[in-house]
Parts: sequence; structure tokens; C-alpha cells
Amino acid sequence: MKVLFLLLLINTFLLSFDVSDKIEILDSPYKAVYPNKKDLYAGNIWDMREFDGKLYMGAGNSSNIGPKQNAGPVLLISYNPLNKEFKTEAIVDDEQIDIIDVFENKLYIPGHDATQNWEYANIYIKNNNEELKKYRNIKNGLHVYDVAFYNGKIFTALGVKEGAAVGISSNNANSWDIQNLNHFRIYSFLKVANSLFAIKFFPSSEDLKKMSKNKKKQFFSVAEYKADVFVPNYDLNSKNFFPDSDNLDYKSQKIVHSVNIDKKTIYIGAYLHNDHQFIPFGVYYTEFINDTLVSKKIKIQGDYQVWDILYKNGKTYLLAYNKNTKVVKVFFAIGNNFDSFSEYISFKSSTFARSFELIGDKFYFSLGSEVSDPKNFDYDEISEDTGKILILNTKDITN
Repeated sequence: MKVLFLLLLINTFLLSFDVSDKIEILDSPYKAVYPNKKDLYAGNIWDMREFDGKLYMGAGNSSNIGPKQNAGPVLLISYNPLNKEFKTEAIVDDEQIDIIDVFENKLYIPGHDATQNWEYANIYIKNNNEELKKYRNIKNGLHVYDVAFYNGKIFTALGVKEGAAVGISSNNANSWDIQNLNHFRIYSFLKVANSLFAIKFFPSSEDLKKMSKNKKKQFFSVAEYKADVFVPNYDLNSKNFFPDSDNLDYKSQKIVHSVNIDKKTIYIGAYLHNDHQFIPFGVYYTEFINDTLVSKKIKIQGDYQVWDILYKNGKTYLLAYNKNTKVVKVFFAIGNNFDSFSEYISFKSSTFARSFELIGDKFYFSLGSEVSDPKNFDYDEISEDTGKILILNTKDITN
């Protein structure tokens, strides 16, 4: 009897807290910008990040197909937890704010898809208590998909007129050395221990068939930064980064939302979708073991898609959604102990939460939406809750 009671007690603590009745709901800060059903997709808040005590967020849509195409310029909006007010911080001259990053007390926004001509691509930088500054100096840039910081330099993941490239700046984005990396685009960076990788995508067999013989022969998905240049690695493929995964050939894949913690890096595996967007299919981590890159799939209980990753205060959080039960769930692990994620909180939601952040004792979630086929979609697929902000005070969890 005592054993049974103990098992029930342990199970209670392992299950997540249902905080559905603890959630505060704020209307979308982009409601006035994208007021109609046909505009709503661009109200997706693709990323949220704490900076200078406030929550910064970005919306828009850079896709050339599907709903609300090329929705820029985009407002960079902040939320102040102290006075509970939204504020327009700047206008970003790109179709979408896809990534907001913070490094050494500066906020960075890669210029996802410039609304001006394509002679140059943009990157935006904000210092504390200063206005956002645009650096329009990445030559021939069409897209800046990601930004990384390594060995005192800034790196940008590029799609340029000639194909894939990386921009490297040694002087705080005032000028760039561009290294071309053949065809297609660089979608993301992956920092593992002391190594930096530039990642294109991992093509499905269908997309391989569409490549010319020349492109197929020259194609590589991964390049590693060595001795000041990126060197292609023709051996690394999707199976190296997405092990124990089914349906990898469904669509071409890419790596999104990577977070490096000491010698391990956690990331989301995602299908390329709706031009520049993504659909997640799994979460993984990788590390060097005996100088070999070894990756592992993280097992998430239940039919959950992981949409975002957050590392804060020594804990790693996963933001997930089960579309069958309509439940958002947050999992957590201590540090980079990625084999030991536990359920933390859950709440009912009409749609998935796309991004999240933790400021002080409060979690902030942005509700998102996606269409199944951008070439053949129904506007009813887009949730009317898109862009709404949910707030949870963690002090209320056990009350």
C-alpha cells in the first residue's frame, strides 16, 4: 500500500501543472497593422526576446506564396512588463522579422527579406537605451536568415544573387567579407563546442531530382568554419543531424532555433514550408564524441510538435503543441541534460504557441498559425488568435 501511494505521489510531480485558468490573454500588438482575416497570417510573432528589461517581438511574412505575401515593412514592437504597455520601437525595412538575437548587451535582427532593392541586405542592431540602427551594407544580399557570434566576429547566413554565402564582419557590422558557398542559401548556423557550421538544407529525393547535374554534383548541406574560411563537408547529411526519424524524405529539411549550451547544442529539425517558413518534425541535440559529431533525438512523450527552445536561468525549455488535444506544453531540463526533459506546465489553446520568453517570474507566449499548403489554402486555417500574447506568472502555478 505504501509503495502504491509513493508511486502515485511521484507520478503527480512528474505530470505538468495545468495552468489554463492562470493565463492572462493580451490582444495581438499587430492587430491594427493586420486587421483582416486575409492579413492575419502576417501577425504571426516569429520570435520574442528579452532585451533591456522589455519583451521585443517581430511579425510580418516574407513568403512569395500563400496568405499575406511580402508583408513588410514590419514594426518592431516591445512590451514593458512594468507599465504593461506595448510600444513601437522601430520600423524594419524587411518583409519579416524572423529572428531576434541578443549578444553582449546588443539586440540583433537579421534582414530577412529587404523591401528595398537587392543591391544590399540589412542587419539591424540596437544598443541599450538607443534607437535601432540599420546597417544596409551586405552587398548583393537577398536574405539574411541567421546571425552568429564567434571568435569576436559577426556572421550572417545569406541568400545572395549568386546563391549561398556567409557574411563575416570583424568591425561590428560596419563592413563585410562575403564568402560564397555555391548554390542555394545558408539558412542557419550551428555552434557546437568550439566549432561553427553553416547549414543550407537537407534535400528530399524529389528536390534532388529537380537539381541540374552540375548543382547535384557540387551540392553540400554543411560547411565548417576552419582557418577563417568555411569548408564544405560532403559527408554530413540529414541522418547525421536527425537520427531515428521517419519521413525525412517527405520534404527537404533544415535546422532552426539552435541553442548551444557548453559542449552540446539543441535544435529543432523542420521541413521547409511556405517559402521561408518551417514545420517542425523533431527536436535533437548534438555534441563531439572523440572528434566525431554525434546527434541524438530527444524523446517527447505524446504527439507533440516542438516549436521553440529557450535557455534561461540554467534551464532549457521546450515549447510544444498537441493539435489533437489542443494543449500547449512546456518541458524543461536542467542545463544541457537533454536526455532528462520533464513536463512543466500545460494549458488549453485553440492553436499552437510559436515563440516564448521568460522575464523574471513571467512566461510570455505568442499564439501562431500555419497553412497546410500555401499554394492551396483556406483562410479558415488561420487562427483568429494569431499574434495574441499569453502571460503566465510562475508564482501562480502552485496556488
